[in-house]
Amino acid sequence: MIKINNTAIKVPMPELKFRKRHQGVFKTMHDRGCSNVVSIIAANRTTDISARAYQDLVKPSIGDMDLWKLKDIDIAADRILKAKRAGEHIALVTDFDVDGISSAVVMRLALVEYMGFDEDKVKIRVNYRMKLGYGFSLPAMEAMFENSGDNPPTLVITADQGSNDSETVRVYKERMAELGYEHADVIVTDHHHIDEGNMCPEALAFVNPQRPDDDFEDPTICGCMVALLVMSAARAHMVSEGELPSEAPNLGSLLMYACLATVADCVSLKSGINRFVIRRGLKDINNEVIPAWHVLKRKVGKPADMLTAQDLAFKLGPAINADSRTGGDGSNAVNFLMSKTIEEANYYYEQLNVKNNRRKDIELAMLEAALEDASVQYYEKGMRGLSVYLPNGSHGIHGIVASRIKERFNCPAIVFSPSDRKETDSPGRHISGSGRCIDRLSIVDIVKKKVEPLCPSIKSGGHPAAMGLTIELQQFSLFQELFDRSVKEDAKDAGMDDGDFYPRVMVDHLIKDGSLQILNGLTLLNEQKKLEPYGQRFEAPIFAINGKFSRAQATRTGEHMTVFFIDSLGNEHSAMCFFHARQPWLSIMEVGQEYTFAVTVNYDKFKKKMGMLIEGISEGFNNISR
Repeated sequence: MIKINNTAIKVPMPELKFRKRHQGVFKTMHDRGCSNVVSIIAANRTTDISARAYQDLVKPSIGDMDLWKLKDIDIAADRILKAKRAGEHIALVTDFDVDGISSAVVMRLALVEYMGFDEDKVKIRVNYRMKLGYGFSLPAMEAMFENSGDNPPTLVITADQGSNDSETVRVYKERMAELGYEHADVIVTDHHHIDEGNMCPEALAFVNPQRPDDDFEDPTICGCMVALLVMSAARAHMVSEGELPSEAPNLGSLLMYACLATVADCVSLKSGINRFVIRRGLKDINNEVIPAWHVLKRKVGKPADMLTAQDLAFKLGPAINADSRTGGDGSNAVNFLMSKTIEEANYYYEQLNVKNNRRKDIELAMLEAALEDASVQYYEKGMRGLSVYLPNGSHGIHGIVASRIKERFNCPAIVFSPSDRKETDSPGRHISGSGRCIDRLSIVDIVKKKVEPLCPSIKSGGHPAAMGLTIELQQFSLFQELFDRSVKEDAKDAGMDDGDFYPRVMVDHLIKDGSLQILNGLTLLNEQKKLEPYGQRFEAPIFAINGKFSRAQATRTGEHMTVFFIDSLGNEHSAMCFFHARQPWLSIMEVGQEYTFAVTVNYDKFKKKMGMLIEGISEGFNNISR
């Protein structure tokens, strides 16, 4: 049982389980001079022993990346060159999350500051999804025209959206023709799943590494990275055509925005390209090359320390997302990242922080209701594809709630909320949802290939780990039934059984006996850092320690708790437990009893030593399954 707002909710007690270790990878890493810790972490996350895989982990590079392998990128580059020569008005139409916001900033800076476009003719149009729906929708197009006045854009470039919006592109071109513009075009840049048979034929250029005919080596890059590669191609084309001098700076300095987007969009960090982007971007972020990074380091309490991918993922990312998820238009986020002065960046960060605090309050209320419903589905109905409708929910926040449900039950989860809170419930009312998936399954395949053909009101898009969709409220019960059934069918095809739909804390290594000395000092933390960044598909290491629970001490607010335990050598350790009332394991703990503690490690800047964060606890010593 856990408690949220005094509501007791039954959730599973996570099981501690060892990750599978590939002995070939362990030996290869060890033979190349890596420590036991580094070799263990790598061997628990990959089965590839090639030299390229080693480089991607230890020293990733994009030196041999060929951006021209992206289909249509040459067409996009040439059209951007023509737009510059003709002095055209351009609209940068992007999604409203971190990936979309970062894309907007990258394209604006690339066009104006690196390629010399007139800044008054390049406009950012972040999609106001709370009102306009998902993607480059018809309402989004109408808003673009309304905001353009007498100068409608003759070139529209999308980012992080547009793959399935060919109909809007067609309508846009027809409208422009009616207005007397014969050469209006759309360049779609995106990274999301593409509906089968849909190659966005109305777009002049369709750049998406998910295209089945695409030759680019990595389909997992984020939308901002796709946009940056398109801008890089345009810059290179302008140099070759004499529009820019050969010494014109490249766009490498914009990788810091792609770094933020890569972290926040939860793309695979097994990818060498994604790992390089984060490492390179963090260097510029920590060097405070723009006012936004100077402010960020101080706002998160790290003026003298290095920001990490986790700081971007859990501190800045949610604040940027909150700007539009709580009803804003994303302008505070754009202005923060593009601030020219520290004072300006401070102002916009505070605006983001206000929105983020509001987001937290809404999220907690939604989480309480969603977990109650999901618990009934999981325990009483035996469902393993969990879908929840929250009549009072906010569709800007339900993706976060879906992630929480997925983590609590280790089941694919979709949370729906009204598309329009002002509209009353009726059979034809549309509700929007966000879904999150577990390893070994693809939520976008489950919905598009199995559910959507039998539930015709669905409109959806996304990738294997996450997706967005809308349906008619009257079809929600049908959707619930189909989604659960399809999850179970795909799980069976993947060789999974019901035991796989249970939360597990995946442990890398049990530290005990003589190895306990590694907990003293910073050795363990420093070795772990050698394989940063950690994230989706390359999760942060978790270590287990046997210990007797000795005491606990609540923080000043009472929300969090420090847990103390004594290891087999008699040393006392402390580990932080955030939001302890929401953790199921604390109800089993008794002073003096033996437990296996699963922890992540970090640097405690206050105590100036290695700190620990509890990820799971099981009764007894060595209580980790294999």
